[in-house]
Amino acid sequence: MLRGGRAGPARRRGPPFALDGLVEAIDDGRCRLSLGAWSWVGPAATIGRFDTGIHVVGPPQLAEAFATLSTRYAAAATAGGTAPH
Repeated sequence: MLRGGRAGPARRRGPPFALDGLVEAIDDGRCRLSLGAWSWVGPAATIGRFDTGIHVVGPPQLAEAFATLSTRYAAAATAGGTAPH
């Protein structure tokens, strides 16, 4: 779920930056973005572009993908850091 975003009418096509995602209104302060991809890191990176809080409802592989990106980004933020592949 993305916090702070608004979907407008439920189950509408998302804005262009949501790519092929489906945006569904949950309430006034939250929406659900459904995406598909060939890897879990892909949607995690796409969702990470939004300037809002993120709550992973599932599956666990998506949460693991966020952890992988977190490690890579933390290494990139460190001078001379080397991120794992």
